[in-house]
Amino acid sequence: MTEEFVTKSIVSYLIEHGWEIISFDFPQSGTGIMIHPNESSNYKNRESIIPDIVAVKEDRCLFFENKDHFSMSDFLKINSLRTSDKYSNGISRLLEGHTVSLILYGVGIPTEKFRGRAIKNASLVDFLVGVKQDGNVSLLINNSACEEAIL
Repeated sequence: MTEEFVTKSIVSYLIEHGWEIISFDFPQSGTGIMIHPNESSNYKNRESIIPDIVAVKEDRCLFFENKDHFSMSDFLKINSLRTSDKYSNGISRLLEGHTVSLILYGVGIPTEKFRGRAIKNASLVDFLVGVKQDGNVSLLINNSACEEAIL
């Protein structure tokens, strides 16, 4: 399963469930919206991030990092977004025009192959979404607040 398949499956799921896609980065294309850190360096894009999917529904926003394999660095990147204000100005600009009171950060991965390792590191993210070979999408961690916000 490719990262492209994971991303497209999640985007389709979100649209079917009434989410507005603010941005999505077609894998390996750089087409998503780049978010710069609040404290810019002399290097134009240094430490900038491009979320794979940003979606809004009502007052909620989801940020996704998707992979075709388990990647600890992505879990750490999402955790950094969750726990710091390093990108707060860029996120505010990205969400301009939307009234968002809850932002959740998570990872999308192939369900069958990487579920175990991902669940072991689930405390680093707000949510974990799995994609099956048939394109079905499911929430892999049992967090009722997240489940209510996402579904």
